[in-house]
Amino acid sequence: MRKIVLVKLGGSLITDKEKPFYAKFEVIKNLAKQISDSLHEDSQLGLVIGNGGGSFPHYLAVKYKMKNGIKSENQKMGFCQVQDAASQLNRLVVQALLKAGVKAVSVNPSSMIIAKNGKIKKFFIEPIIEFLNLGLTPVIYGDIVYDEILGSKIFSTEQILSFLAINFKKAGLRVEKIIQNGTTPGVIDSNGDLITKITKKNIDKIESIFTKTKGYDVTGGMLHKVREALKLTSFGIETLIINGNARKNLLKEAILGFKVLGTIVASE
Repeated sequence: MRKIVLVKLGGSLITDKEKPFYAKFEVIKNLAKQISDSLHEDSQLGLVIGNGGGSFPHYLAVKYKMKNGIKSENQKMGFCQVQDAASQLNRLVVQALLKAGVKAVSVNPSSMIIAKNGKIKKFFIEPIIEFLNLGLTPVIYGDIVYDEILGSKIFSTEQILSFLAINFKKAGLRVEKIIQNGTTPGVIDSNGDLITKITKKNIDKIESIFTKTKGYDVTGGMLHKVREALKLTSFGIETLIINGNARKNLLKEAILGFKVLGTIVASE
């Protein structure tokens, strides 16, 4: 059975979150090469890539105040602008993967998800599973979607990947782990030291270290990432948080199962 690894390319990693619509093309190119090399080295590997939005949709989500749904006519235009910006960055990631030789296919959440009062009600994940079965690499992203109560809801890449990982397992797929790539070696404490492991037992002691995310961000920063990762531990899914900029092959080594520097979020 093909083993599935879900990989998030953080918005702070692939864009400058303090500069609207600023993509870091060299970083994206390097990550794409590592993903390509991983797939070539392990024929039993299936990857789902999820890219964060960074300064593309987040900037417009802040501008149109989209965090709490649609409350005005102007925010309907905001919905469209946010959706367009999120898809623009996704296309840049897909293009880099294609150039690196990855059989990458873009997956649009706003066309697959219906929410109700801030939670996913329906998510048509079957095409993603079939893409994996076909040997393709789905590339999904954080997006704004239709919400039956609120009008709209923004789902982070972490939330979408978490939903996919859980439902992949329910469908009988072999989910190995989730790897989150950011701009720090993992979760850093108040002294600047790496926290190598986070569980439900120690999260209360370290929550105070989390600080506000720099730049444009409407999905909660590192604390949100850790909370989503902790939810997955109930399903036997671990999350590894690493620095996507650390060195040339760190992501590749993490995907292939080598021990690398980072923070593990686990059940115990």
